Amino acid sequence: MADNTDLPHAVVAIDFGTSYSGYAFTYRDEYKKSNNAREIFHNSWASGIAGNHSVKAPTVALFNPNKEFYSFGYEAEEKFSELTEYKKHKGWYYFSKFKMQLFDKMKLSRDLVTADQSGKVLPAITVFSESLGYLVRAAIHQVNRVSEKDITWVITVPAIWTEPAKQFMREAVIKTGIDEDKLLLALEPEAAALYCRYLPTTRGGKDENDILGFLNQGGRYMIVDMGGGTVDIAVHEVSEDGKKLTEIIPASGGAWGGDSVNKRFFNYFDKKIKHKSRILKQSRTSHWMALECSFEAKKRQMRSKTEHNIRLQVPPVIITEGELDIDFAQSFKLNISNKDFRSFFESANDIISHMEDIFGRVADIELILLVGGCAQSDYIANMIRERFSDKTVLVPTKAEEAVMEGAVLFGFDPWTVSARMCRHTYGIDCSRKFREGFHREEYRKEIDGRDMCQNIFSKVVTEGDILEFSEKCIHDQYFSSHKDKSRQNIVMKVPFYASTDKSCRYTTDQSCEQIGIVEVTPPVDGWPDHVKYRIEMYFGRTEFAVKVFNDADESECDAKFDFLLEQKIPELAPISPAPAQVQAPAQPAQVPAPDPEREKTRCVVS
Repeated sequence: MADNTDLPHAVVAIDFGTSYSGYAFTYRDEYKKSNNAREIFHNSWASGIAGNHSVKAPTVALFNPNKEFYSFGYEAEEKFSELTEYKKHKGWYYFSKFKMQLFDKMKLSRDLVTADQSGKVLPAITVFSESLGYLVRAAIHQVNRVSEKDITWVITVPAIWTEPAKQFMREAVIKTGIDEDKLLLALEPEAAALYCRYLPTTRGGKDENDILGFLNQGGRYMIVDMGGGTVDIAVHEVSEDGKKLTEIIPASGGAWGGDSVNKRFFNYFDKKIKHKSRILKQSRTSHWMALECSFEAKKRQMRSKTEHNIRLQVPPVIITEGELDIDFAQSFKLNISNKDFRSFFESANDIISHMEDIFGRVADIELILLVGGCAQSDYIANMIRERFSDKTVLVPTKAEEAVMEGAVLFGFDPWTVSARMCRHTYGIDCSRKFREGFHREEYRKEIDGRDMCQNIFSKVVTEGDILEFSEKCIHDQYFSSHKDKSRQNIVMKVPFYASTDKSCRYTTDQSCEQIGIVEVTPPVDGWPDHVKYRIEMYFGRTEFAVKVFNDADESECDAKFDFLLEQKIPELAPISPAPAQVQAPAQPAQVPAPDPEREKTRCVVS
């Protein structure tokens, strides 16, 4: 934990989910209190359609026909419902589930567009930033004990997101006006783990004090974050002193969240109403939303021991216009067989199968923590308990808020997860001295009078390496030539690649894909004729970081990763760096032995 004088005055955490979003916050003096006395504050969102209050609002955004942001959350739902009832919705933009557009994307562009429910598109960065801005403004209004400039902001993202997706989210938040230096990204299962450590009230088979002792005295646990869109699964090892966590297998998961259950139900329902879902959803929006709320309630009420059929309340107008086979004289409820209702939860089998795979690869996991909105489903939680009866399976009492509140704690102590495992093998595109019979002939090229091989994948770090927060992976003795006057003020753009093959040799290999660049800005007076520099990369953080130093005077260049690729990127092709080195404050990373083919030469700007 940081020294009290270094703690932020206040932390606001925004949990921006696929289905629901919200924020939580607290102040420095509250954070310093004991776990039982500490208070974390929330907003209360009111739903006119569902008739309730909650700490999260639907992740839906409404824009007017002029493409201007109008509202978010319940306010957006209710306004769009009103517009559709009076047939005035034409031209308006209503977005939902748009966060899933960033899922599983190795390549993203700032020009990404997202479609609303009618197919009309707007720039995705606009939809994200305006939605986040709504939450930011609401939080600023409520956090009134400190100045806005004294707030540290935390945004949660799935641990299975790629670096391009994380950067897209970061840039969307910065567009709201938040100072980049005051912004942290927290991985959702890690935030939930912090919540469980510090606020360990749980539902399960062990006394909560036993669990707290376990989390503070070493051991391994799995945390399964079951949200609306995705399921994130992470495995952590607790240090012997209980103060730090290490990620011992790359976070993984899939699109198995609560929305997959909803999709199966609405596919079933669409057949019942003769495939009129799209029409009714647009023409009878408020009634359709009421149907969604009705199913959500039944979904959460489902128990593993439930044997009777499920009777679902359906709005009368949906029954009539959907020609649903329901006898009004009897009720307004749809009778769903127990077997059919259970089939809606098929994605739970995907979760369990994935967990089985992890248990087959990682030993000594004693505890499973279930968090997220879907963790409140007794049916899914019991499926997991029954399959892993030899493990302790626990669900925090506020499972839906675990990520949001844990992210607040992360803002005060972002170093709790001290080491993370690399999900891919990463490297730089470079050229090396050509070796007859070893390099591919088609990549041979003369560069400044030297016989070189292009398209070499110069590995920086390997999939499976565990790297600490402050651990540096160093590639030094790069050279670049700037004799040509036109190149003295060029922004160097070094191609950065990810590979699923630990032995990848060329950037053209099928396993290898460019995911971004290292962008290096020239000094004010431009580059000298020859530059020798080293690159330091940090992979043990929630976001990758890079530093570039001029070896001549040890001055640091202005450098950054850019993972949001444009259509065509002018690049710098480094030539033959020295072997990668790792400097670690504690245990060294598992880096490969130096490759004897590497030689020190120089690089040129393409």
